[in-house]
Amino acid sequence: MTNHISLPKAVLDSKDSYYLIKTKNKILIGILEALLFFAVFEGCGMVSSVGAGIIGGLYNAICLGNALSIREMINTEWYMATELICRSTHILLGLLLCVFFQKRKPASMGFTRKKAIPQYLIGLAAGFIIFSAAVLIAVAAGAATIEVNHEPFSTIVYIGMIAGWVFQGMAEEVLCRGYFLVSLQRRLSVPASVIISSLAFAAIHLMNPGMTAFAFVNLTLFGIFASVVFFRTGNIWLIGAIHSIWNFVQGNFYGINVSGNVTNATILKTVFVPAKEFINGGDFGLEGGLAVSVVLIVGTLLVMFCPPLKKAKNS
Repeated sequence: MTNHISLPKAVLDSKDSYYLIKTKNKILIGILEALLFFAVFEGCGMVSSVGAGIIGGLYNAICLGNALSIREMINTEWYMATELICRSTHILLGLLLCVFFQKRKPASMGFTRKKAIPQYLIGLAAGFIIFSAAVLIAVAAGAATIEVNHEPFSTIVYIGMIAGWVFQGMAEEVLCRGYFLVSLQRRLSVPASVIISSLAFAAIHLMNPGMTAFAFVNLTLFGIFASVVFFRTGNIWLIGAIHSIWNFVQGNFYGINVSGNVTNATILKTVFVPAKEFINGGDFGLEGGLAVSVVLIVGTLLVMFCPPLKKAKNS
């Protein structure tokens, strides 16, 4: 990594010397921190799923007047939107863990106040451009075609999906970068922290439909890209926005499977050429193909080697 890639003062500004794991064995540190991360992430996921199930069940019984089985309910798109919105619990529990358990300030997770809104808006624009570049690569390579989606969908569900991706993208960044990456970096080197946290980020998607070895590599590359952006900016807002808009435009604008998850409420419909799954990612979605690999590698290098950015300060 270059000298530009180091943990910003805004992220390390917690004046504490508390560490959850008190050992100098770096391998053990990485293993134990990873186990804690997976426990926290899966625990948050269970809370989100139960919350969405309760809300969905009430909605079925009161508003629709029918009772769907659990299997039928979780396959509906409105349930997916509700479950994504419930990912807000990931953000809350991540903050509580860091503030009350690790004795860290919110700023150490990248929750800086200065220019938070401009950073978030820049992230939305950047995420749209980056993912669209991957789509264009797939189209240019003859691996995909794009057409307008003429199938009707619920406007309420569509709005719910927008809200859901906002929470989901930020939630994963808070836990994977704000909590886990920073926890590792306080004990390990920057490269080691980035690699371990990025592999963990990919690992939490292992049970997604259509998962492949190539998809795992790309998810790891996304983790590295997100880590570099987080380090360069010193805040969680920009990368949280990139992550959210990346998933939204993938699923609900271009109509591509999001890490294996199908969404039907979409503006466009992208059709993959079966013979070119190496480029388009097949059933997993574009994240499982070479087109995304290219944009993530180029994006990471640009962020790493571009002139130093003015880092946000805790104010």
